[in-house]
Amino acid sequence: MGLELYGRIEPLLGFEEQRERLYDIFLEKLRFLGVKSFLDVGCGSGDFMQKAQRLGMECEGVDLSQQMVDRARGKGLRANRQDLCQVQKEYEAITAVFDVINYMNKEELERFFGCVKKALKSGGYFLCDINTLYGFEEVAPGAMIVDKEETFVAIEAEYEEGRLVTQITAFFAQSGCFTKKKDKIVQYYHEIDFLKNLGLRLVDIDFVSLYGDEVDKALLTFQKE
Repeated sequence: MGLELYGRIEPLLGFEEQRERLYDIFLEKLRFLGVKSFLDVGCGSGDFMQKAQRLGMECEGVDLSQQMVDRARGKGLRANRQDLCQVQKEYEAITAVFDVINYMNKEELERFFGCVKKALKSGGYFLCDINTLYGFEEVAPGAMIVDKEETFVAIEAEYEEGRLVTQITAFFAQSGCFTKKKDKIVQYYHEIDFLKNLGLRLVDIDFVSLYGDEVDKALLTFQKE
């Protein structure tokens, strides 16, 4: 799946305002729960961890993209290219921010939640966000073109039968010519009732509107009993 390509073009897509708002919502929830330290799964370039550190929290991250891990380390953050299921430590809390859960199908989520449970201390919290059906049907589909001096990106997203498929075509300037890269990413719609049965207790739901007045995301707080 094209997460490496997406990671390369992500800074050009203009979602910074929505991303920052979601970060603030997560951090407010962590502070409300009294969390002092956590592991961020799918940490990306580490912007969320940076904000947490400014609030006095301790954190480290894991991501499957070496490109993203290198960016996070370049900011002085503790990050590793690692699958959550390989993590040996236990944490007070674990976070998965901005669509991480939606990149996994049901079978992958069952495995993932098992690994979250294993990596949490007793009583620890797992915070994640998911896209609502409105977010998938009304917000995400469509096309976008980004035309910069050294980069051209065309994106087309279509939602059908529980799957959002985003096709990415990008041209990058290199040595006087352009190199073409093409890939796709797939996201899956998940019912909250399904997630409630994956081994952690759902203790809270916060509905979020990032792109307008309608609810397009839900922040879910789980706890290990």
